[in-house]
Amino acid sequence: MKVAVYTIALNEAANVERWANSAVDADYRIVADTGSTDDTVARLTAAGVTVHRIAVRPWRFDDARNAAMALIPADVDVCCTMDMDRFLEPGWRPKLEAAWTPGTTALYCQTVYRSSVDDPTPLRSWPAKNFHHRWGYRFKRPVHEALVFTGETEVTASSRDIVMFEVQDLAKPTRSSYLPLMEVAHKEDPDDAQICFWLGRDLMWANQHARAVPLLERYLELPTSKWAEERSEAMRYIARMQPEQRLSWLDKARIEAPHRREAWLDLAEEFHDKGDWLNLFWACSNGIEKSHRTGSYLDDANCWGFRLYDLGAIAAWRLNVMDRAVEWGQRALNLDPENKRLQNNLQHFCQLKNIVRSGEAE
Repeated sequence: MKVAVYTIALNEAANVERWANSAVDADYRIVADTGSTDDTVARLTAAGVTVHRIAVRPWRFDDARNAAMALIPADVDVCCTMDMDRFLEPGWRPKLEAAWTPGTTALYCQTVYRSSVDDPTPLRSWPAKNFHHRWGYRFKRPVHEALVFTGETEVTASSRDIVMFEVQDLAKPTRSSYLPLMEVAHKEDPDDAQICFWLGRDLMWANQHARAVPLLERYLELPTSKWAEERSEAMRYIARMQPEQRLSWLDKARIEAPHRREAWLDLAEEFHDKGDWLNLFWACSNGIEKSHRTGSYLDDANCWGFRLYDLGAIAAWRLNVMDRAVEWGQRALNLDPENKRLQNNLQHFCQLKNIVRSGEAE
């Protein structure tokens, strides 16, 4: 079996050594440089990586990746597409050879997202089709490009033992081109649910709510919109942009994916703002029960901080359920020990609890 690890690059000098070293067990390491102005090419060449300079105008990620794939030698059996901000866990080659059986056309490995190279804490992880046969595949979409099979029968396998890490540089200027490219992608295929969702989300981030809401509503109506987590997220986005209908959309979001904390926390914030203490207690109780993240790219780290316990403690205090107020108040403080308001709240809850106990003893 011959293996090639390949990608495209633009001003990735900071990532070159890590990328090249992690792929060193491949028979070929190939990078299509799309116009770097730093020393990316020099560093790649020094690391023994084969570099081709290409130009793609107008820019599209799928065209660039397909051009890179075309540069892979014909004797390669398995290709690994790996962005420059990603790197493979050591020992991946024998694991690949064990998992890749005759007839396999693609293999999913585990992709793990980290906040930094030095912090090993996994923020989220998901299976990704990063290994594929040399023939029968191409990239589709000008942005958020997907690897698609063009043959007759795709045979996929998976290996959780093969791990590819990602440490994304969110400051890269290339991300400024994503929104217009998503506009192109949506125009090319209006029924692509994934692009419809991403375009609606990015328009929301760009404060173009009048365009974002109809797109997200269209996404929810598409027959290919089937992933509960993503559908729930779209409902949360619409709730943010339509405050007069927020409660209705948040209720739909929690029904769509009741196993996610995100909608429960949103509901809790809404009930807190309205002073609806009984429903606030209900929302916090349900949210706190969700003790595991889904592991998808949609997970919101804020939902795993102190806030849900904080709101739950306030609801319990308002309802005079002091044991629970103290319990949740303590758990909130454990997650944010320097927070003075949480410290004061817990002290107040404990005092009230003692008063209630003293009254019961009398």
